[in-house]
Amino acid sequence: MSKELKMEVFASKEPVKSVRLHVYEFHTSELYENKYRLIRSAAWKIRNVNACGVFEDGSYIYTTEKISEEIPNVNFRLTYLGEQELSVLEHKKVYSELIKHWIIQKLRTVKIQKNSKEYYKYACRSNVTSRWIQTEKGFQTFYSGNRQISLERKYNFTVKILDDGKAYLKIDTSSVFSSNQTVYDYITQGMNPIGMEVKNEWGKNNQTGILTEICDYTVVDKIDFADSLKAYYTDMKKEGYRVENLPDQTPVVRVELQAGKIYPYYPQALKPVLTREKVGQIDARFSMAIEKYIKRDMITRIELDKDFIRDIGSITRLGDLEFENDMCNIKELGYLKGKVESPALTCGQGKRLRCGEEFKVFNYGFYQKPDEKIKIGYIYPKNTVDLIKAVVNGICEFAAYGKYQGEKDAYIIPGLLDIQMKPMIKEEYELGDITDYKRAAQRLRKVEGIDIVIGIVPDGMDEDGPYNPFKTIWAEANIPSQMISMKTAQLFYRGKREGNKSKYYLHNIVLGILGKTGGIPWVIKEMPGNVDCFVGLDVATLEKGIHYPACSVVFDKSGRLLGFYKPKSAQRGEKIETRILQDIFDQVLLSYEEKFGERPKNIMIHRDGFSNENDAWYEKYFGAKGITYTIVEVRKNISSKLAIIEDGVIKNPEMGYCIYNSNKGYLVTTNMKNKKGSPNPLLIEKKSGDVPMTIILKQVLYLSQLHVGSTQKMRLPITTGYADKICKNREFVPEGKMDNRLFFL
Repeated sequence: MSKELKMEVFASKEPVKSVRLHVYEFHTSELYENKYRLIRSAAWKIRNVNACGVFEDGSYIYTTEKISEEIPNVNFRLTYLGEQELSVLEHKKVYSELIKHWIIQKLRTVKIQKNSKEYYKYACRSNVTSRWIQTEKGFQTFYSGNRQISLERKYNFTVKILDDGKAYLKIDTSSVFSSNQTVYDYITQGMNPIGMEVKNEWGKNNQTGILTEICDYTVVDKIDFADSLKAYYTDMKKEGYRVENLPDQTPVVRVELQAGKIYPYYPQALKPVLTREKVGQIDARFSMAIEKYIKRDMITRIELDKDFIRDIGSITRLGDLEFENDMCNIKELGYLKGKVESPALTCGQGKRLRCGEEFKVFNYGFYQKPDEKIKIGYIYPKNTVDLIKAVVNGICEFAAYGKYQGEKDAYIIPGLLDIQMKPMIKEEYELGDITDYKRAAQRLRKVEGIDIVIGIVPDGMDEDGPYNPFKTIWAEANIPSQMISMKTAQLFYRGKREGNKSKYYLHNIVLGILGKTGGIPWVIKEMPGNVDCFVGLDVATLEKGIHYPACSVVFDKSGRLLGFYKPKSAQRGEKIETRILQDIFDQVLLSYEEKFGERPKNIMIHRDGFSNENDAWYEKYFGAKGITYTIVEVRKNISSKLAIIEDGVIKNPEMGYCIYNSNKGYLVTTNMKNKKGSPNPLLIEKKSGDVPMTIILKQVLYLSQLHVGSTQKMRLPITTGYADKICKNREFVPEGKMDNRLFFL
């Protein structure tokens, strides 16, 4: 039985042929700014007012048609250098974007025939999308019951020129939802769209942001950069057709883009960004009907990729460039293929656990229990005392006595946790009263000696609910908490009438209590590589331009948590400042020394996303201490997937499959057995250090098996996975000190 590992990438049939482009020199007086950022911004602005292709390479601007050198409302100028034939290998970036441009132009012309009528198959605006969904009955469209929401396929694709001169097309198709309602429709219907995430449907560039204001002036009133917003579209952008028939009394709305700047818009240009969760709330029946078209296995994805390539066809403006219909070989991309085997885990009594059998930990015991008996406080809504009793009795019987629903369970060992049955305090609160939430939490936090709070909260996480106030107040008091929804509490209350439904919840609740009180369920039996300490780094974005470096999440060589650290101070930008790096790694070293009596000799740093920190600082800091270090970027949002071809059949790859070269690798960390969809690999890139990629990939996979708060695994290694969790739950985590209690679970 033959198996071949491939990547969702398609090569051009021939090397790319050179073409002639119009070249412009870029001039600006803003020398204090990063030149590359300035020229990227300039290309964005030029593209926004010209219909042709516009590209840059950090030095020059290139266009497919000659443009005016006078660009309105900008702080730069262009000098035309003429039309030039560009070498493909010397201008890889430009040709990559040029090919993408001509692909989009080709897709604009593609039509589909249905019921004797022709329809354009693709919408090519800032993104390429299509309402025509591939099904077992051909391409069909899907709309909600009121026809206001449609399912669309979004085509994210990139082109890269490699040293062989060929173009390599990466395709990532996903599902998105489109509304035929604009912000203007919402306003005229009396709805308030402020705070809504919206997308500019008129833009050639991707413009998505938060609607912040409905202005008290209209589209014909004077604005900062034009006589009016209407004049801007008519005179500057030459897109009068968009606005000539729209009412002059239309109010201007303002949107804060992800870049952190606020711009005025026609409300008719904006549509809401709809998530799957939101669609399910609006029309549950529609959401269920489209489920099988949203989560697709690899064979279904590749069928759609091939259809996309057929639609691209031959690109005449690039010498009839065409793409292969089959995924290219891994070697063509410069990678080797491999398979990382699952690690062995060690839990209580020195017992060995296989990955996927973590549920057996309740039969063997935990690797490390909290040092002292766990003292608990309870908090619950008024008139729900029977619910909290059922929950606490279920937890204590399970964790202390090895019982489930009052009876001895052969698969639960007694003494999993040492829990003090009698609560330190019980506190009620009034549902729907935020002031009362805070009052109850403040009373509970004043009681000394509580190790964890167990609370019942309403289902969901409503902004006006008690979840956030409780978690925040107790974090300030250095008390972890375990929140349980009313729906789950009612399962415990109904007991045997619900069968064994509550057992799964008990598994995760007990593991959550364990992690939040300093315990560890299991560790890696043997970690590959000569590493003493793993550190995970991430940056939390609280608001535009305000960032908090998440923390260092520190693990020893077995993946045993030594502690996490959340710095106090904020910074501008996502690059971690050196003063904060100093603070973080001082705490890392002190924590390690306290545990082992010496400094670590070899540190592995996992950075969530891009590691754009100061390389010289790392060299100086660790060099002065004689510590060897490696920095690895772990990126979760990537453009392609891996596929297994087994005897000619395309299948999902299993956990552990990877491709790699000396500095980069793609690794599958999840199994999709009995699940819909296809696995998303991680992109692992070594930024510095001498550790081989084969060892780095093994370590990342092993660390992805160590989630403390659940028997289910994370896709990320626990290093960046927990750093990411702290970012998303920052207000629930104490700051400025190292702690081994997982408040953020």
